[in-house]
Amino acid sequence: MINTLMWASIIFFARIIDVSLGTVRVNMIVRRRKTIAAVVGFIEVTIFISVIVRIIKDIDNIYGILAYGTGFAVGTVVGILISEKLFRDLISTNIISKKHNEEIKELLSKEGFGFTCYKGAGREGEVEVINVVCTHVSLSRLNKLIYKQDPDAFMVSYMLDKIRGGFVGGLKKK
Repeated sequence: MINTLMWASIIFFARIIDVSLGTVRVNMIVRRRKTIAAVVGFIEVTIFISVIVRIIKDIDNIYGILAYGTGFAVGTVVGILISEKLFRDLISTNIISKKHNEEIKELLSKEGFGFTCYKGAGREGEVEVINVVCTHVSLSRLNKLIYKQDPDAFMVSYMLDKIRGGFVGGLKKK
């Protein structure tokens, strides 16, 4: 029984590591870091194959199967946490409000978000677009602030590749 629980623990922790590495690898691919992605992928797959071989050898061991699934779930969360620490994703969000532009701009200034406004044309005529660049971590706070001010505001966000200059809310300058 001790041997069975020991192997279940090894499987659990190995899955946490390999799934976390998978998340980091995908982030490296998105950032076009081929060599790092390849090395991380090699380690990830080596761990995965080692674990799956052990599971198949002892397929009747329910503890190993549960450890495999639980390690995958925990590894997903750990991988996201690691990615948030390693990568400071920058997000550009466009906000269009039919009635509350001035209040939104005041709120953004008060809350420390930089923004740029420009005119646009929509289906119903001229609109003002408020653009905010912030970190991925700040995005949920931004969404909550805008929703609270205007639940009907149109918002669209997308990840930025590179920026230079300006003010980015939530990103400390060195």
